[in-house]
Amino acid sequence: MIRYVVLILFIALGGATLFQGAEAQQAKVFSAASEKLFARGLSAYKKGQFKKAQERFRKILDFPLNQRSSAAQLMVGKSSFELEEFGLALSMAKQLRRKFTGSRYIPDAKLLEGDCYFSLRRYFEAAVQFSSILTTSASLPLQASAAERLAAIVKNGYIDQRGLASLGASLGEDRLNDVLLYGEARWFERLGWTEQSQAAMQNYKRIFSTGMFLPLVRHHAEGGIILPLEEEDRIEEELLEFHEQEPKPRLGLLLPLSGPYRQYGSDLLDGVRLANLELNEPFDLLFRDTGFEYGELPVVEGDGNELLRTAKATKQLIEEENVVALIGPVFSSASIAAGLVADAAGIPLIAPLAQQSGLDELGDYVFQLSVIPEVQGRTLGEFATLVLGLQNLAILAPLSDYGWAFEREFADTAYVNGGNIVYSGWYVPGETKDFKHIFEEIREVGFSLIPPPLPEDSLALADSLVWLSDDAIASEGSELGEEVEEAPPDSAEIFIDTIDGIVIVVESFEDANTIAPQLRFHRLETQILGNDIWYEPEAIRQMPRGDREYFKSAIFVSRYRDSTPRGRKFIDDFRREFRRDPGFAAYGYDAALMVLEGWNMGQRSPGALRDWLAEIKGLEGAAGKISFFAGRRTNSELELLKISDRGWVRPLSAEDLPDLSKVEEETYDLDLPLEELELDEVEEPLGEGDTLLQE
Repeated sequence: MIRYVVLILFIALGGATLFQGAEAQQAKVFSAASEKLFARGLSAYKKGQFKKAQERFRKILDFPLNQRSSAAQLMVGKSSFELEEFGLALSMAKQLRRKFTGSRYIPDAKLLEGDCYFSLRRYFEAAVQFSSILTTSASLPLQASAAERLAAIVKNGYIDQRGLASLGASLGEDRLNDVLLYGEARWFERLGWTEQSQAAMQNYKRIFSTGMFLPLVRHHAEGGIILPLEEEDRIEEELLEFHEQEPKPRLGLLLPLSGPYRQYGSDLLDGVRLANLELNEPFDLLFRDTGFEYGELPVVEGDGNELLRTAKATKQLIEEENVVALIGPVFSSASIAAGLVADAAGIPLIAPLAQQSGLDELGDYVFQLSVIPEVQGRTLGEFATLVLGLQNLAILAPLSDYGWAFEREFADTAYVNGGNIVYSGWYVPGETKDFKHIFEEIREVGFSLIPPPLPEDSLALADSLVWLSDDAIASEGSELGEEVEEAPPDSAEIFIDTIDGIVIVVESFEDANTIAPQLRFHRLETQILGNDIWYEPEAIRQMPRGDREYFKSAIFVSRYRDSTPRGRKFIDDFRREFRRDPGFAAYGYDAALMVLEGWNMGQRSPGALRDWLAEIKGLEGAAGKISFFAGRRTNSELELLKISDRGWVRPLSAEDLPDLSKVEEETYDLDLPLEELELDEVEEPLGEGDTLLQE
């Protein structure tokens, strides 16, 4: 693995003198203890005792703000980098920029951030950090170091032409060319290629007569050196070692690493990295950025651009980089474009998040990790009718192909199993906020399902054969009149419990958060059922207690399970490695795990790998199980989850299910209960001359 090492700038400029005259604006007090501890940490760092140096610098951060605070922050990051604790090093550099906005070490922190991103193979992010140094007033030696790193990224093809164009837009084309040519000269010098370095330097002088690095070029022409003698340099050694090793197989990633959806790409990329790291990095990871970036302009990109960009990136990874498998893209439309290209080339592609129905039918080499809406609807329909015994069901779905597919499959499954869809409603996902009209319609349906009242017991009625006086009749009529005048109950106040369950299909958890409270407000006592996008355990737990009540006892289907041993281990490992929560990283991890498992089982060609993937059954991933059935290549593994009273999402248990083993026999009361009559009154017929009329 090619890895840059941060230049030890304080050595190049005379060791500890780099940190003399620390930021006066930031320092609150002078701490003799910090000064002494800093010197000891610096001594350990120079000796290569990075763990000891890290511990000493960290102690300074526990002191009140002083003259060594920001310098210690930087050195904790640099020590962590040398210990290959890249997540911690990155965190330290970012904290320095946030906490010490006026620090002279901000450019050093940016350089460290770039080195961390490079070591994590997040090349575009590394390039952005290095280029940002070149737009500041950082020292020329520091800018030269950034130029060298940026040139290595570009010349080695770690970013594509679109990424290069983005750098040109931020730096300017002339400045970018200036930087790349000088950086290349430094790189040649580092590798010991003296002739190439000198030629590049001469070329630089000829092209950039007023270039930003001209003073350093002239110094070199006069016999000076390009690189500080004291710098610890492992880059050349690692580069040569890399070229001598047998090339690794390549796994291609199609992810948005820029633009509004970059968090999805970042999460998935880190998930793939973790899976690869756990198995000793058998693959080289090559990615192409499928995102878009238009700066501060609120540009809405058309689907055509995304499809074209994705198709070109897929083709490039297959034809130029010779990847053996692909992971991505994120969204369904882009996955269709990538899937067609990959299948035509015979390269397996795993779409980690796309839920487009029929995506796997594009070809034998296309696999879907997410569960499509039809499978979710069928599973939930069978559970609602056959397990919960629900009969009268309502469904509320988004006006989209996803919602339509889910509603159709759920309704068909429920009908086949004896259920009755009494209401189907639709809404615009993300836009509909007021569901009053829909829930009023559902209440009307619920009212119509209320059974008519049973006939009154005939014993309570006046006997038509009994003679009553006029006064008695008048009294009886008066009482009846009073009953007629009694006002009926307000129907809006009545709780409707005749609809056994309502399925609320959402495309974002925000819609679930909008709909659930309104359902309760309209006094519908029913079982809430949902699709897999209801799985947002952290969002539910963080709700106020009153808001969680709206979600209590909701049941939904999902393939995601972080409560399994594999899921818990993944979360712990991810947080330890990247110092953040995983987000969608589990899906990237599982997609990579599928490829890694097959490769380790000896499936060392794209075709053999495809055949192995198609036979996966019950593979335990970080986000749940993975199985492909019946010739389909879309995951069919789902679990039923329930939201507890305290807002915890847990697997459904036997205690949550109704007891359907006991069926109560219907009994009907006689108008004249036998127990209230004497036996002889029932059996003895009327005698001759008896009459029913009483005087």
